Amino acid sequence: MAMGNKKQRRNASGYKIGQLRDYEKATKKSRRLYDIASKLLPRGVESNFRVVDPYPFYISRGKGSRVWDVDGNEYLDFLLGQGVILLGHNHPAIRKAVTEQLKNGMTFALPTEKVVEAARLVNQLFPSMEMLRFANSGTEATMHAIRVARGFTGKDKIAKSEGGYHGVHDQLLWSIWGPDELLGSKREPKPCIFSKGIPKMYSELVVPIIYNDLEGTEEILRKNAKDLAALIIEPVMGNAGCLLPKDDYLQETAKICKENDILFILDEVVTGFRLAPGGAQEIYGLRPDMTCLGKALGGGMPVAAFGGRREIMETIVPKYDKWPWCTFHGGTYNAHPVGLAAAIAALKIYKQARFYAKLNRLSNDFFRGLAEITADLGYKAQVSHIGSMGFIYFKDTEVKDVRDTHTANWELVFKFAMEGVKRGVLFGHPKGEKLFLSASHTEEDIELALEIAEECLRILARK
Repeated sequence: MAMGNKKQRRNASGYKIGQLRDYEKATKKSRRLYDIASKLLPRGVESNFRVVDPYPFYISRGKGSRVWDVDGNEYLDFLLGQGVILLGHNHPAIRKAVTEQLKNGMTFALPTEKVVEAARLVNQLFPSMEMLRFANSGTEATMHAIRVARGFTGKDKIAKSEGGYHGVHDQLLWSIWGPDELLGSKREPKPCIFSKGIPKMYSELVVPIIYNDLEGTEEILRKNAKDLAALIIEPVMGNAGCLLPKDDYLQETAKICKENDILFILDEVVTGFRLAPGGAQEIYGLRPDMTCLGKALGGGMPVAAFGGRREIMETIVPKYDKWPWCTFHGGTYNAHPVGLAAAIAALKIYKQARFYAKLNRLSNDFFRGLAEITADLGYKAQVSHIGSMGFIYFKDTEVKDVRDTHTANWELVFKFAMEGVKRGVLFGHPKGEKLFLSASHTEEDIELALEIAEECLRILARK
């Protein structure tokens, strides 16, 4: 698939990677689907994260490092289900496990042997999760984690990083993004509502901090300690691109929480299993009070989990001497056998850890290549990455905290991603998203992606 061929040629099965395509001409079936979908689904999609202008392209299948849309167009995938896909699309071991479970039934609303096996595997990889419960999404995991934290401590407030994303429930959909005047100052950040429909009274229960500002974080946590049940934090801030912790920020913040009887909840929905078999807490030497997992946990199926210290999690167990009897957790689809079949297959591969060395080597080559390309073309940019996730900040000064990301050139991120789509590479989501690699990516994939990235950025530099 040589990049030298610039003609918009197409075969019967759609455009191949590297072939320049006119978006609307190449996605006619997606357009027809969108015309129907937009009458049934707001903006024709099932999540606001999936909105694409002028309309989305609809995916039909995936294999390894590639996906194909309904028009037959092929894409080299660095979005990977927003980090869900770690081993590659349609992995044979996961597919086999799911198929075998389907033969035995789908769900029973009763425990199965698989829940014990899956819990044991999670505990082996995340020893800090002495006890755990399964859920169906990262949103559910964080929602239940903060409920358990409140139930255990008897305190109501939750601290979170400004810019940190912990799902779409009302309790934490705050201070993700917003006008500067509503966010407050860096030393005194204010809870900023992110969505209509959220009761404003929740603002009294949210305490924002600025990630990587250790002095400011300590001041805010100590000031609010008597009311704070927990701090929930992403070890790597993925919602702000790929913002890495500086100067032992995570370790020192965990100490501050411990000194002030504030539970330290590590949201590893994105980083869990991706950065290492034991997630970011393995990389950074952390032992949080509680952990939230999702995305890669299910190997492509909707599986999540939350857990932590035994005495904290045991608040879920009913005790009938006092009302309320417990911190309640439930759900019809929790520990769904089909999802757990996929999770167990994936967890066994993560535990073996054979693919991480190659994945991290290719990831280093990819992100270093992007850094060299942007520098050679004269862009003021920083490529931030850890393991197999990363992001390009188009900005001439250091990005240390979330406020620094506000002045990055996000419009250029969007344009770069769409130029990639036109050439069959998903450099994250077309609306701007961190980039991921999988165990299925090859050296040839990386070489091709960097060649296309250079072409895209060279074209944008002329504009």
